[in-house]
Amino acid sequence: MKVVFLLSDYVLHNHVIGEYLAARPDDEVAVVKVPLVLKGKGRRTSAQRIVPQLSRRFTAGKLLEYLALTGITWTPKMLSRGAVFRRLRQTARRHRLPFLKVDDVMSKRSLEFIRRHEPDVVVSLFHQIIKKRLIAIPRLGVVNVHPGVLPQFRGIQPYFWELSEGSDRAGVTLHLIEDESIDTGGVLAEASYPVRPGMSVQLNYYLTCKAAAELLPRCLAALGEGRLTPRSQSADEGAYWRWPDSAAFDRLQERGHPLVSWRQLGEILTGRHDDFTAEQWSLAEE
Repeated sequence: MKVVFLLSDYVLHNHVIGEYLAARPDDEVAVVKVPLVLKGKGRRTSAQRIVPQLSRRFTAGKLLEYLALTGITWTPKMLSRGAVFRRLRQTARRHRLPFLKVDDVMSKRSLEFIRRHEPDVVVSLFHQIIKKRLIAIPRLGVVNVHPGVLPQFRGIQPYFWELSEGSDRAGVTLHLIEDESIDTGGVLAEASYPVRPGMSVQLNYYLTCKAAAELLPRCLAALGEGRLTPRSQSADEGAYWRWPDSAAFDRLQERGHPLVSWRQLGEILTGRHDDFTAEQWSLAEE
């Protein structure tokens, strides 16, 4: 199978692709990396538009998380766990994968790169809206890795909202992108696990990536064999969540969930969660 991954410039995403390659070594894989900026905007302009929507404490916490992950990326030998936080370019180079970095996934350069690899499937885990010109390229469709449970948690940073809103479960959903709407396509597979007391948002996202890495190879194998019938989502179910505000941050803290926990980050680095598997998972098989 030929697969093109569209991934954000976020270090934990290399875990998803690394585990996929280990599970399906015969697949032909290419990577498009999209920086964490708004389409067509630089980092400064993106920050000027997004930051005013966030609470100051949330922004400060995300800055601390970014600095921590950047520091770990700069020291890949740290506690022999650096591969977990390796940059996407390093992962692509390590596995000799075709690699492209673009600001706009719908740019001519990006679309030409994707077409050149003639993908059976495009896998997305990033923040830009995919339009029809790209959706039409892969033979089997575009599969989105949504880091949250659908349809309850559509939209931005569902792994934050799962904790702030008191959900007893968190997880990942793999669904088709069928049009330019957000998180509404047919569900192909899902995996979930119980929310732990004191779980940080950062740990929840890490476990979400672990669950996605385990589920994705199974899903694409079944999709390629024609064994999946997407489960449609009702527009009346769930909710669409936007950027966390101060009230959401207060609820997160009241429920005992920090944004970043240095202890839990240390657990990730030292392999405490290496054997994690989602408690429940399912494929939309016929």
